[in-house]
Amino acid sequence: MRSVKTLAGLGLIAAGFSALPANAVPVTLCGTSICYEYDNDALVNPGISAYGVPTLLSGDTLKFVPTNFNADSDASTSIPGPTRVELFKFSRVYTTNGGEIASISITESGDYQIIGAGFVNVNMRLQSVDNVDDGAATPGFPETTTPQFNWNTSTPTGGPLVNWSLTGTVTPAALFSDLASDIDFSIQNTLQAFATSPNYAFVQKKLSLTITATSTVPVPAAVWLFGSGLGLLGLLRRRTALLA
Repeated sequence: MRSVKTLAGLGLIAAGFSALPANAVPVTLCGTSICYEYDNDALVNPGISAYGVPTLLSGDTLKFVPTNFNADSDASTSIPGPTRVELFKFSRVYTTNGGEIASISITESGDYQIIGAGFVNVNMRLQSVDNVDDGAATPGFPETTTPQFNWNTSTPTGGPLVNWSLTGTVTPAALFSDLASDIDFSIQNTLQAFATSPNYAFVQKKLSLTITATSTVPVPAAVWLFGSGLGLLGLLRRRTALLA
């Protein structure tokens, strides 16, 4: 990764947003230094029916409250068991302070039940695609990173439902050579449950899912802070010399 990234090519960002379907309605939620943009039409963003509509909390944190997002299995199910896959897409996640997106962390949770022999599995796939092509990477080929995070268990719970949670993080600024101030970001969740006869397995995502993004200090601000530090150090040395 280059130590200093240029702002050239920012004008190319707009090229990717001119072909939205007629029924797509962009929604933008802006926090302290980061904005999230998504389409609220299920035809464009089908995962919205399972994830729900995000709301902005303090800082740069979003919260989802998923509904009817589950997978369950009984004796009639064969391996690998029922699988539920849902994708929520942000067409843009971008900074407003001139910095880069340092990290996006997601914590999701829900509950599960295993009666007898069975298992449940949760997979979270985070994809970030750089919207800025300033020539640092191969021109015309957006940089992409797609880490995956997983949680699973086969331990029987008996009757009560038991909570589960999963956290994943992606770091665009550290991974992209191009400027990571504006990205395309998506969350894909896969829920899976399997149980053999006469057993039962169930897993759902129902508690809050939160997204927290952080941004880097803009380069001009970083240079200013460094210069201020040097100036203060020089002043202290001068005062020390006069008092000696």
